[in-house]
Amino acid sequence: MGATRKSRSGAAVLAGAVAAALGIAGCTSGGSTGAAGPSSPSDPVSTSAPAPTATPTAGPTAATATSSPTATSSPTAAPAPSPTCFDTTMVGDTTVAGYLSRLPGAARIVDPGIFMGLDGLHLDTATSQRPCGPVTVRITRFTVRLSHTGSGTVTRPSYAYSPLDTTEVTVGPANGLAPGSAPPATSHCSGVLSVVQLGAPVKDTDLPQQLNLVTPSPAPTGPYHQNVKVIGERQVAAGLALPADAATC
Repeated sequence: MGATRKSRSGAAVLAGAVAAALGIAGCTSGGSTGAAGPSSPSDPVSTSAPAPTATPTAGPTAATATSSPTATSSPTAAPAPSPTCFDTTMVGDTTVAGYLSRLPGAARIVDPGIFMGLDGLHLDTATSQRPCGPVTVRITRFTVRLSHTGSGTVTRPSYAYSPLDTTEVTVGPANGLAPGSAPPATSHCSGVLSVVQLGAPVKDTDLPQQLNLVTPSPAPTGPYHQNVKVIGERQVAAGLALPADAATC
């Protein structure tokens, strides 16, 4: 009985000592004033992302910051307009013939810009009136037999046509003489009528029905030339080369 009591008393003392030891260990590992110990593997891991680090805004580069201002250019004078011309390739023969027949002369508007002479067909008009390129025209020539009718001092010239030849020549775009356009030489009481036209050949009805054979003053010593009015379709110009003795035939 006495042994049993000693055993229980010793166990109580041992239990008190263990409780005291555990109490001391609890105070040193936690509490409101103690230092936090390392987290145990069972503690939850935070999933919140770390706050982004602010990146400083990049300043303007040297090229952007030092872009050169736009240079102010002085106004450029407008180029001089190119001379105008007439494009004969875009229209028909009738239109081209009308254009050529109405060309004004370079010196005076009352002079023809295209005309026959003793040496051939001439183009002489203002730069802005010229054709844009060469123009091919036909020259039909007729021999003109000259005579006078009447008696005494009252006479008048008369004439008769006969076909001579036909040729094509090129005129323009520059002013000047059309190569190959000169009429054949005149002879005693025989002149040459040259009709410049486009399109269909010249008909007898296209020829001038009246020639105004005016004798130049002073009296010519060699062949001379007169412009002749033509009214036939697509006719451009006409000229009459006369011998020096035309007034006395």
